[in-house]
Amino acid sequence: MRAEYKIEVNHISKVFRMYNTPMDKMKEALSVSGKVLHSDFYAITDLSFSVERGEILGIMGRNGSGKSTLLKMLTGIYEPTAGEIRVSGKISSLLELGTGFNMEYTGIENIFFYGTLMGFTRKQMEEKKQSIIDFAEIGDYVYQPVKTYSSGMFARLAFSCAINVEPDILIVDEILSVGDMRFQAKCFNKFKEFKEKGVTILYVGHDVSMMRTFCDRAMWINKGKLVDIGDPTFISAKYTEFMYLDDITDFTDYKLLGSEEKGTEIENPELETNMKEAQEPQKQEMKIGNSLFPESIAHWGSRTGLVKRAKIYDASGKEQKAFSADDTMIIEIMLDIDEDINVKKFSVAISLKNTEGIDLIVKTTYDEHIKMIAGKGQTVSFELKPRLANGDYYLVVALENRENTTIAYYEYIEGAVYFKSYTDKKIFGIYDVPTKIMCQR
Repeated sequence: MRAEYKIEVNHISKVFRMYNTPMDKMKEALSVSGKVLHSDFYAITDLSFSVERGEILGIMGRNGSGKSTLLKMLTGIYEPTAGEIRVSGKISSLLELGTGFNMEYTGIENIFFYGTLMGFTRKQMEEKKQSIIDFAEIGDYVYQPVKTYSSGMFARLAFSCAINVEPDILIVDEILSVGDMRFQAKCFNKFKEFKEKGVTILYVGHDVSMMRTFCDRAMWINKGKLVDIGDPTFISAKYTEFMYLDDITDFTDYKLLGSEEKGTEIENPELETNMKEAQEPQKQEMKIGNSLFPESIAHWGSRTGLVKRAKIYDASGKEQKAFSADDTMIIEIMLDIDEDINVKKFSVAISLKNTEGIDLIVKTTYDEHIKMIAGKGQTVSFELKPRLANGDYYLVVALENRENTTIAYYEYIEGAVYFKSYTDKKIFGIYDVPTKIMCQR
């Protein structure tokens, strides 16, 4: 195991035996002829990755993709059927609420019980007890049986125990969603402290924004297989695209953008396979090649190709890639609107995002009550003053179908244009809102 790696996973698989009835399991075990009455279910298949010291790796995938099985193998709850896992250091995990807790014990008793499971002596846990109590902030409830706790109180105590046992590796599986906003912020501040100390963190969740802002890398698994691993913004964009395809029932015109030349090879066969699986049993048209927006992070939708151009100009009409906070920015979108589209529920949307993928400025024609008409070669312009802090940003262009409560997308382009913002003024946040300040005596 390389010294800089805290976790190395080499070609692991996990197979579960599936029986139709409990009796079949007994019959198979007692069978003299060796009759097989089970089927094999591959929860994880030939998965490999590594995590460095101090790195925060986000793991994403839809429910049933194998995330929890993977984490249970990393923590030793499950043994891999094949392959090898190497872990260097002490692991503290929050795979699910209550792991390592006795519901009949009080909070105080569970603190010591958890410490015993982690290999600490009672004297060592006495030294840590007050820090755990202070972080949990559940007051006198710490002296009550944990079975009387709310889910939020339970999460506070469980998380507080996990982070105060000085782990080398911390594994968190979505449990922070039960905490209130203040507690979540407190937890993630603690994660930042851990990272500075060199603690390795594996974080499982579905929140794309959290993955982009919190993680150094992201890993996407589907049906127990690795789809991709790398930059969180790129991976989460592809994952969002995949989940959109998987959820749409009438999605019959998906194209992976670009030329329609025969024989074009797919750069990521794994991604294509998973997308095809998501689209079944509907018949899908897959077209691979160059896009009108080749630098986009993600480009997808039910009618890709409606957006013909996206440009950003200054007040004089000159195309620009850099703007001061007080400059006028004109975002111009050229598009076609097919005749069969319901223009009353059609919307052109833009979003300015930072490199962490956070929406900073969002505007839509639908919410601004701008009437659209069907036709080709139309232009929609958004004029604004960005007032952004120094940094790199990008433009998202989306053509929305607002017929239902959940927005569907005719076309979604993340990274249609990239630009920089600069200012001499000190902006402490990310957006400088025009503010009238009055001082009276």
